[in-house]
Amino acid sequence: MNQTTKFLIDIVKRASELITDDFEVNAKGNDGDLVTNFDYEIEKFIIGEINKAYPNYDIISEEFNTDGKLTENCFVIDPIDGTITFAHGCPDWAIQVACIKGGETVSAVIFLPKLGELYWADETGAFLNGKPVKVNTLPVHKCLFEVHGKGRLSALTRMLPYSKHFRRSGSAAVSFAFVAAGRFGGVIFRNESVWDYVPGMFIAKQAGAFLINEYECHIAANSKDFAELLKREAIFKNGDK
Repeated sequence: MNQTTKFLIDIVKRASELITDDFEVNAKGNDGDLVTNFDYEIEKFIIGEINKAYPNYDIISEEFNTDGKLTENCFVIDPIDGTITFAHGCPDWAIQVACIKGGETVSAVIFLPKLGELYWADETGAFLNGKPVKVNTLPVHKCLFEVHGKGRLSALTRMLPYSKHFRRSGSAAVSFAFVAAGRFGGVIFRNESVWDYVPGMFIAKQAGAFLINEYECHIAANSKDFAELLKREAIFKNGDK
């Protein structure tokens, strides 16, 4: 484990201690999205710690730095990935952070506090609660998979001939982590909010996943064939609803 990974694990665990059962929920935009006070408080805390330890790095984050683009040296933060899930008392949400150095992701952490699961990855591999993880080797028709983003129902309809085992976690971080742990066979995230997919794709990659990383097509799967199938059938297409 490198020093950056140790730093990320420490701040993510400390950030999770800010969360209590007493929180405020507000609408975010006009599409039914939500935000809580802990989204803001956690992000402020993590940004503050990064600025102290890595003052020359840029920060891209969901609540306060949404207009930022990935740079050569930066941190990517999602304080609560799956806020709607969190706000409804479900456990499958996560705090996630990744570090990019020299244009490459070198470290990432995803923490699921309510499930007690800490995923992290760096050049040494991918780990869950300190134990190495690997993607599964199941064929597509036996795999659980997930589609995130617009036009989900149309994409799922196109996937039915190949697999009927769709699951809905409500958090891209959880989905990518589950690919790394061998629980899901594949996931596609169809949006350009980098804080949602950068940490999880790196952890999945270090666990052996095959990646496709294109505009509105961010995929991690247990095989090249599954990844290309998701790209062909589950990518957003004109007319999708």
